[in-house]
Amino acid sequence: MTFLKFYDILLYRKEAIMSLYIRSLTSEEEIELNNIARNGTDVKFARRAQVILASDARTPVKQIAKVLGYSHLQVRRIIHSFDQGVDGIRPKYQGGRPLTFNEEQRRAVVELAENHPRDLGYPLSQWSLSQIQLVLIKEKKISYISRPTIRTILKEAGLTYQRTKTWKQSNDPHFIKKNEL
Repeated sequence: MTFLKFYDILLYRKEAIMSLYIRSLTSEEEIELNNIARNGTDVKFARRAQVILASDARTPVKQIAKVLGYSHLQVRRIIHSFDQGVDGIRPKYQGGRPLTFNEEQRRAVVELAENHPRDLGYPLSQWSLSQIQLVLIKEKKISYISRPTIRTILKEAGLTYQRTKTWKQSNDPHFIKKNEL
């Protein structure tokens, strides 16, 4: 048991909660924490940022805990973990489903998308997700892959798939003049 945990338990048992505040925030940290607290997509991270901002405003631990729905021990741990900076309060990766496709398969998807279809012998002017899917399965690089997965792999590689928009050209010889009005 670490000293911090022992100290927190001791304080909890005596119900004598001492005031604890964070160190002074740098202007960059304050801007980042405000941004995370207001616009953060990760709820845990946003709430932890709110704890730090409240502590910076010299709000007592007990009051922060009551307002944000944490125990005072959780608030104290968040404040102590902020000693490592903003990354100290960032939630850690807690597992999840492993990747379905290995690096070699992901590379095959990206390489196919980066090449022009005609260069590979396909009579297409551009790739669609369905066409990439069919070629990957046909060439037996991947047994099955969904279109959303292809989109995700391309996005992770910094490529974006965008549907092309087509339009009909007018047969009217005065079309351009009419549109200028």
